[in-house]
Amino acid sequence: MAKQLGLTDVSHAALIRAAREVVAGALAGDFPQDPVIGPDLSRAISTLGSVVKRHGGLIELGIAGALIASERFVVLTNVALPVTKGAAQLLDAKNSDQALAKIRLSADSEADGIVNVDLVVVDPEAKWAGAYEIKRGNGATEHGKRRQSIHKLRAARLVLESYLRQAGYGTMETCTSGVIDYYGAAGFTPEFTLLRDELDDHFGVPVVATVDAMTSALQEELKAALPRLFGPFLASLPAPDDGERRPTGNAIRLTAEMTERAAMDPAVLKTLTAPPTGPGRGTNRRRPVHGVASAEFGRPPH
Repeated sequence: MAKQLGLTDVSHAALIRAAREVVAGALAGDFPQDPVIGPDLSRAISTLGSVVKRHGGLIELGIAGALIASERFVVLTNVALPVTKGAAQLLDAKNSDQALAKIRLSADSEADGIVNVDLVVVDPEAKWAGAYEIKRGNGATEHGKRRQSIHKLRAARLVLESYLRQAGYGTMETCTSGVIDYYGAAGFTPEFTLLRDELDDHFGVPVVATVDAMTSALQEELKAALPRLFGPFLASLPAPDDGERRPTGNAIRLTAEMTERAAMDPAVLKTLTAPPTGPGRGTNRRRPVHGVASAEFGRPPH
C-alpha cells in the first residue's frame, strides 16, 4: 500500500535543502558530449535541462508537502491502483464522465491492469478523495500521453472509493480525479484540469505559496552554480581584443572612408536606387552542346 509521503517540513531551510539536492543531483549527472558544441558547453546545457526536468518532481513534492502540513489531509504518492475488468469495459464503452461519476467498482475484483497515480489526497472528515496526475505544464504534453493520462484517471476514479475503504481510510462519499497542470500549457481538456491559480481554492488550504517558494529557492541555487557550469566554456573562448577579427562567411567589412566614397559615386547611387528589373525576353536559340554540332539533340554531326 502507498505510504504518506512528501515534504512535511515546509520551512525556508527545508525548501533550500530540497532545491540544493536537485541542483547537486543535476551537477553530478553524467551527460554525453555533443560533437558540435564540445564537452564544456554540452555539460552546461545538459545540466540546465536536467534541473528543469527535476523541477517537476519539486512541484509534486511541494504540493504534497503543503497538503500534509495543513494537517487536514492524508496524502499518498505514487499510488498503484488496479484497473478492474469492469472498469476497463466501462471505459471502452465510451461512457460519459457524468455516467461514470455515479459508478463505484470494487478494487478487489478481477484486475485488467495497474495504473500509477502521482497523488491521492484524502479528507477523512469530509469523506472526500481525489486522484491526480501532476504536470509541470511549461509545454504541451504529447497527444498520446494526454489520452493515456485521462484514461488512467478515469479508471482510478471508478475504484478509488473501494481502494481507500479496503486500505482503512473509511468510506468516501465523493471521489474525483484530474490533472494538475501547474503552468497551464500541458494541453489537457479544461474540464479535467486544475491550474496553478486554482489549487488553493480546490483544496481549501494554501498550496501555491509552498511550490513557488521551492521554485525561487531552486532559481537561486541554480544562479549560484552558473559560473561553475559555464566558466570552463567561457574561459576557452578567444580574447575579444585579440586583433584577429575576421569576416564570417561572405561578409565584407567596409571602412567608413570606403562607405562614404561609394555613397558619393553617381554610378553606385544609380545602381542602388534603380527599380527592380527582370531577365528580359528569352530566345528560342539553343546553346551548342559539347560534342553535338547539329541544332537537334541526339543527331550525330555530319
